[in-house]
Amino acid sequence: MKLKSLFLIFLLFIIYFIFSSISYSSTISNDLENNLFRLRIIANSNSEEDQNLKLQVRNNILNYLNQFSFKTKNETISHLQNSKSDIEEVISKTIEENGFNYTYEYEITNSFYPLKYYNSITLPSGNYDGLQIKLGKAKGKNWWCILFPPMCLINSSTCTLEEEKNTISESNLSTESTKIIQSNQSSYKIKFKIVDFINNL
Repeated sequence: MKLKSLFLIFLLFIIYFIFSSISYSSTISNDLENNLFRLRIIANSNSEEDQNLKLQVRNNILNYLNQFSFKTKNETISHLQNSKSDIEEVISKTIEENGFNYTYEYEITNSFYPLKYYNSITLPSGNYDGLQIKLGKAKGKNWWCILFPPMCLINSSTCTLEEEKNTISESNLSTESTKIIQSNQSSYKIKFKIVDFINNL
């Protein structure tokens, strides 16, 4: 009888832990997904030429966007929608100047992103809103960044850790979410792994 009681307590603890983990993961994931906006550029193939073209498209798009200042995620999306023709001109001109005649797709969409690292920030996998640009057949490796808050638009080679923290704080993320993606503390590393694991189920 005592053994059955212990087993029941253990089972209830496991159930509680699972539901608590799912609830915590959902809260963090929703916060990240609602406040961040990504940029993904997918190359035609993994050939050196196509990968170089992808990076050149990236550079020219970021140079264009650097002249603007986005205060919110919605403002970022609105600008990308209103400036679609201008950014498409940047893309098509870059493709042409590099001697290619690829088609491309420009789409603001919600899609799945795997676990990614960005300087001092680590983002768990999940479904994020973002601008997705597909070059040609889009069969090559992709380049990505965080467009809001504007992590893409700061110079990672000269940016200090404090400046990165200030930039990510512009997203209105909760304190817990911010610690999840920035903290090196073992407790938050465990929490991060729980979030990423559940998002991959």
